[in-house]
Amino acid sequence: MRIIKDKEFLKTIAHQIDLLNTVGGGVSETYVEVKKKRKSAIINVWAAGVNPESFKVVLHQNQLTIFSVLQSQEDPQMAVPMFNRIFKLPPQIDLGRIEAIYKDGELRVKLPYHDAALYPRQIDIRQL
Repeated sequence: MRIIKDKEFLKTIAHQIDLLNTVGGGVSETYVEVKKKRKSAIINVWAAGVNPESFKVVLHQNQLTIFSVLQSQEDPQMAVPMFNRIFKLPPQIDLGRIEAIYKDGELRVKLPYHDAALYPRQIDIRQL
């Protein structure tokens, strides 16, 4: 049996195995809930053991992506995806007013509706 004598290699590989083992067995499943209200919709994300810096919220056109990654502290190039969810947003969402707040282990993304979607407006008919 050959023994690996390179301690730096052993340290690196041990850390990677530990990181993958944590993801494989030590992280609970993420729970997502979408609530529709009168003036907005809210996406709540709970992920045990995930710190707020690990979450990312990205808006591209009418698609909202929420994801989190487990970043290695020793090797910044090593990251393991933990959660990824894509939401196609309806046209009544005001994309310029979307907010994301993290508090007490919960990520809350507020999706406010356009004012035009809340209040009906009668359109005058012109005669030509």
